[in-house]
Amino acid sequence: APFEYKSDQTFSDILVPTKDTTRYSFLLGTLLEVNRGVLFVGDTGTGKSVIMADALYKLVDSHSLNPFTINFSAQTSAARTQEMLELRFEKRRKGVLGAPINRKLVCFVDDVNMPAREEYGA
Repeated sequence: APFEYKSDQTFSDILVPTKDTTRYSFLLGTLLEVNRGVLFVGDTGTGKSVIMADALYKLVDSHSLNPFTINFSAQTSAARTQEMLELRFEKRRKGVLGAPINRKLVCFVDDVNMPAREEYGA
């Protein structure tokens, strides 16, 4: 679809489609259709997070998605990560968790390569 400016959108929410944003959105949709994981890598500030959030939002209905985001920091522990994931699952029976019926949970993990905690906790 061609770009259409909406005057009620905030500046930070505007995403002008380029060949890269279109390419990444297409790849994401195609890989989600065949139940494959996706890893987009690139330099800081290239818009990976914005592209992913926009593409997932557009695919929610057509792909029956329940997307959610996990933001890592140097202080994120394994237990906290597990807790963030388990909050999104439905309990089926004792010890069995799953996505809501007829939906796919899609976890967008932002900033996977965070630095380890320094000696003084920074």
